[in-house]
Amino acid sequence: MPVVDRTESRSASELLGAAVRQRRRSLGLTLESVGRRTRLSKSFLSQLESGRTNPTLDTVSRIALALDSTPAVLLGAQPCGPARPHGSPATTRRPARPVRPLPIGAGRSYPLTGPEAHRYEVVLCDGTPAHHEQPVSHPGEEFCYVVSGLLRVEVGGRASLLHPGESLHFASEIPHRFRAQTSSTRFLLAL
Repeated sequence: MPVVDRTESRSASELLGAAVRQRRRSLGLTLESVGRRTRLSKSFLSQLESGRTNPTLDTVSRIALALDSTPAVLLGAQPCGPARPHGSPATTRRPARPVRPLPIGAGRSYPLTGPEAHRYEVVLCDGTPAHHEQPVSHPGEEFCYVVSGLLRVEVGGRASLLHPGESLHFASEIPHRFRAQTSSTRFLLAL
């Protein structure tokens, strides 16, 4: 009789639930503590862990953040590169990029963290990145540091003009957007 891989017969919801349960237990967390971190009910989390509900991507993102993981890992993605012990630093080396003058309002962004980073992502932005031209919001917090030029940051409808060396930290659930004010604007985002 052929051997059947039981994971092939399990639904995506069941696999996600098992991954969430395993991660939660490995951290020694209760359903109640994860519920407090995510603002989700204990009963919903229990249904999720048993594979009886199909959460939205936003919900998966909130749970991943609470479990010091990523949505991709909870959904079954294999980490890229060698495994590293939890809590050890992730190092990504990229060649330095010269600041290129861009038309005001145009922009590029470069990820600076490796794919194994769990807690946050760091992005270097030249100009206005397309993903922040319009107001956006997402779970978590965001930190912005201006390297060069001038950057207009709107958070919750309030605008601030940041100069080189200035930074702003805010809850990213509040709608926010960035707008380069000079062609040499370069800034870091940690989200």
